[in-house]
Amino acid sequence: MKRFFIGLLVLTLLLSGCGNSVIKNNTKQTYDFLYIKMMTQYDGWALERNKIYVTNDKGKSWIDVSPVNKNDIYSWYFLNENSSWVLYSDGTLYETRNKGKSWVNEKVPFTMGKLFFLQANEGLSGWMLKEYGPASGNNPVDVYRKIDDKWVLISKGKMPNDSLTDDNSLPYEGEKTSLIFLPDAKTGIITVEYRTPGIYGLYLSSDGGYTWHKKDIPLFSKFKDNAILFFSPKFFREEKEISVILPVSIYDIKNKSYQIIFMKSSDNGSTWKEVSSFLTKEKPIEINLVDKNNWNILMNNVLFITNDNGKTWNKVNIPKNTVQIQFIDSKNGWALVKSQLGTNLYYSKNGGLLWEKLF
Repeated sequence: MKRFFIGLLVLTLLLSGCGNSVIKNNTKQTYDFLYIKMMTQYDGWALERNKIYVTNDKGKSWIDVSPVNKNDIYSWYFLNENSSWVLYSDGTLYETRNKGKSWVNEKVPFTMGKLFFLQANEGLSGWMLKEYGPASGNNPVDVYRKIDDKWVLISKGKMPNDSLTDDNSLPYEGEKTSLIFLPDAKTGIITVEYRTPGIYGLYLSSDGGYTWHKKDIPLFSKFKDNAILFFSPKFFREEKEISVILPVSIYDIKNKSYQIIFMKSSDNGSTWKEVSSFLTKEKPIEINLVDKNNWNILMNNVLFITNDNGKTWNKVNIPKNTVQIQFIDSKNGWALVKSQLGTNLYYSKNGGLLWEKLF
């Protein structure tokens, strides 16, 4: 009987210790997120310097699903709530199709650049705009495409000493700011910024990225004395067509002001028309295209929102020191805020009128 009570006492102490351990582990978690991407009202992804997280409760809690790699993450792409890709600085690309529960990795011929994946009728297609690093405002690039589970170089970009003749490749000059492909997996768009006022680059491909052609836009002819800055375009499915919205920020050097123009193309980038214009004294931090009607412009501690494709704009307050805004529809939005200890995340369920702190 004595042994029984001693054993019971030891068991009680062990269980008590386990209970205390659980309480200690429930301390409030802090994060230093660099980027978030909510895919639905509940599901999303987030990145730290070398970690990747998922949430399934609107961003209230996050689970570390990082692959076993302690290097820095240099590029990523989130396709939906299940599938994502992360590229680490050692040239290892990881892929998951089950929210990070398991990862498949491969060594790839690039370490930095812009990834883009597309789920179309033909299946999954992937591209990489390989960057070699900036050089005095210029950035040489190559285009890779995943073919039969292998990354293949399909377009070699120009280098400083290349011939000036047009050989259907991407230029050495300028910073390449975005890469997208349309659902046909043939039409590609790359935007290029230059330091010279009035100079810009919009490059189109019609063969899946093998060849690229510079596209001139007559609308920009009146901005020859201004700096033309691109934000990433995005495509939307409409009733009988695919439309592309391209936000462009025009900096008036003389008057020190910005004109933000939203351009639309319904013919794979062949022609563009202005659908909305917005004047501001501040440089936009970020422009978020939710769908064909809902867009928002993040400024310093203020957000401008339109729900009617730029016909009217509303100004809403946001948490101080917001560095990223993301809405998934006209109501549900998240604000990533920089703090002294890392980052905080806020959520709005009413289009940005009120914000709830999640952590």
